Amino acid sequence: MDTEKKPSEQTAEEPKKDIGEIVGELVVSGATVLAHTAAEAVVKRVRKATAKTAPVKAITKVVKKSKKLSRASKVAKSKSKSKAKSGAKRAGKKVKAGKKSATKKSKKTSKNSKR
Repeated sequence: MDTEKKPSEQTAEEPKKDIGEIVGELVVSGATVLAHTAAEAVVKRVRKATAKTAPVKAITKVVKKSKKLSRASKVAKSKSKSKAKSGAKRAGKKVKAGKKSATKKSKKTSKNSKR
């Protein structure tokens, strides 16, 4: 087992930086982060302000109306198709029901005539 400490190659190659340089780098990175967040805040404000302008509001209204109309037309089409199908089914059922009721009446009349 080797228990001796060996100098690491990385620390041997890189000289230690001065404390002033380290603090300077930290300050610069902090200022960069603050500037970035400030820029993002300004962009958000500008987006909100432009969203409140009249032309943008008009465009959003038109888009919403067109979406509603397209949804309504799709629903109307699907309802008309289902009504047509169910109407055909209902018509068939009515005819069958009419035949059944007619046969029932004839049976009743035949019973009445026998008495």
